[in-house]
Formats: sequence, structure tokens, C-alpha cells
Amino acid sequence: MKKLVLLVALIVAGCAASPENLNTVAVSEASRLARPSKPLSSFATHELKPMTFSAEVAERPEKVEQGRILEAKIADKLRPLFAEWAAAPQAGRAGKLFVQPEVVKLRVVSGGARFFAGAWSGDSFIDLDLILTDDAGMQIARTRITRNASALGGAFSIGKTDQNLHDYMASIVHQYMVESY
Repeated sequence: MKKLVLLVALIVAGCAASPENLNTVAVSEASRLARPSKPLSSFATHELKPMTFSAEVAERPEKVEQGRILEAKIADKLRPLFAEWAAAPQAGRAGKLFVQPEVVKLRVVSGGARFFAGAWSGDSFIDLDLILTDDAGMQIARTRITRNASALGGAFSIGKTDQNLHDYMASIVHQYMVESY
């Protein structure tokens, strides 16, 4: 019995979103995304707008709740980044950049569903559009960020990979912004 408990603990610990894993995935995924038409360093200020949801997501309260968790994680990553950029003024920077995240599709399997149904609960996934516009209303980028947590990984980790999905998405958004600066 002790060996089984140890094995389960090792599997769950191995599925944790370590800073190294988050960074590796974020760098890999962000490098595949299309760059904005203007470098983000050309803007004097940057503002994160509240997250919006597609009609499909907005009609389901549990999906909106998961979207709000993602929104908080993205804000936790971007607000310090924007403050850092604002603290380093450079000549020639003008205007304001608006960053608008929109959840297009979302499915995050709950821990209870993972515990009782395991892999039969299916995959978790988030599709997010990141829309960047300037203060004149010109869209300088619209990129889709997609990430999923497999059903089998979720079953073996008892839902930990599903919970980590928000962290991975926020890290990819952060890395995209850094690389686009």
C-alpha cells in the first residue's frame, strides 16, 4: 500500500507546472505566433483590458469562472511587465497599446470528474485570442493561443494537468508580449 501511495505522489508531483516547464513551453509556443505589425516598445503606455468571452463560453457560468481564473493569472504576469516597461522611458515612444484577451473556447475538466471518470472525462483545452490595438483603434495583432491538457495526463495526475492549463496559457501570453516588445 505504501508503494502505491508513493507512486501516486510521484506522478502528481511530476505533473506540477514548474517554472522551468512553464518557461520552456512558453518560449516554444510564443515563438510560433505571428508578431504584431509594430513593436510593442514603440508605445508609451500599455493597458490590459478585461477579458471577454465568446457567446459559447459566456452562456456557461462554469466556463466563465474558469475564464476569470485565467484572466487573473494573465493580469498577474502582464501588470508587472507593463510597469517595468513604463519605468524605462525611451525617446520616440508614443501612444497607448490595449491588450484584449478573449476566450473563444474553453473546457477544463474538474478534479471530481477526473477522480471518478479519469480519462473518460476527455481533454481540457483553452483557445484564447489575444487582440492588440493602438489608441487610434488600429489592430496591430490578433493571435490565437491554444493549449490542451490530455485526458490521459489528467487521469494519471488526478486533474493536476487540467489545473496547470491556466498557468501555461498565462506564461505563453507573457512570453509573446516579451518577444513582441
